[in-house]
Amino acid sequence: MDEKKIIELIDMYFDGELKKGGESFLFTQLAGSTEGRKYFRQISRIMSVVEESAEEFPEELDERILRSVSRLPQKKAGFFRKHNIPAIISYAVVLIMLLISGYILVQINYYRARIEDLSGRMERQSETIEMLYNSLPGVEVRAASGNEIIIKPSL
Repeated sequence: MDEKKIIELIDMYFDGELKKGGESFLFTQLAGSTEGRKYFRQISRIMSVVEESAEEFPEELDERILRSVSRLPQKKAGFFRKHNIPAIISYAVVLIMLLISGYILVQINYYRARIEDLSGRMERQSETIEMLYNSLPGVEVRAASGNEIIIKPSL
């Protein structure tokens, strides 16, 4: 087996991520790999030194920490704090944009109503022009001698 794979298995073993079947496989592979056994011994020594150097914390330590945290002065979170200027500016810009968009919406609705009114007027005028055009009497065109053209409406 590849040395890198054995090293990965050893790391997983010491991290507690290796399953029981994987442990037996690891130890059978270590039996045939001198480099793997050296690495296993080094990591084992490191782990034992870390465990020996670990200090036991007193049980009242948590309680002391919580008491000291509760004694710290609480900063009041205000809306207009000095270091909160960018947020205030952002809120102001958003408010201005909302006002401008509301004004634009009102203007658009006003112009839409005017356009609808004008297009209604144009339709009525078009109908009136068509009615007047159809109500005109027919025209009679005759040629006369002397190259004169006489146009008379027939009533």
